Amino acid sequence: MQTVRFNEGDTILTEGEDGNTAFLILDGLVEVTVGEGAKAKTVGTLETGDVFGEMSLLEPGPRSATVKAVKNTECVVTTYDEFIASIQDNPERAIEFMKTLIRRLRQMNELMASMDPRKRRLREVFRDWQESVAASEAELTDEERLRQREAMMMGYWM
Repeated sequence: MQTVRFNEGDTILTEGEDGNTAFLILDGLVEVTVGEGAKAKTVGTLETGDVFGEMSLLEPGPRSATVKAVKNTECVVTTYDEFIASIQDNPERAIEFMKTLIRRLRQMNELMASMDPRKRRLREVFRDWQESVAASEAELTDEERLRQREAMMMGYWM
């Protein structure tokens, strides 16, 4: 693991490029977009304590979005190999990681079940999911939010 810094405007990840790393934001703000050029859509912003690129820790492969620094940003980056070694040493970390992925999957399933597939495009569904995740996280108490971020940090980066 190492700490990396990005300047405002830097592209950190590019949709479609191969990836095997994930990032924990120590300080800063990033924007997540899908699509290219005029078709690019912002699907969310992430801040201190948030993680991106986590799918690559289970299965390295093409990035699903582009991530750019909105302001100067500092992250801890870990690779697939580092993560796998970490969870082999401490399986509880794997459980915390899986809980985060399952929570996100459940939120996506709920959204998919509530939509009319004849009237919706996948990118619109994804955007709505991002908004529902932000809304559900906003309902957490400060203590729950802190506990969730601590679990993510401990689970991902130890």
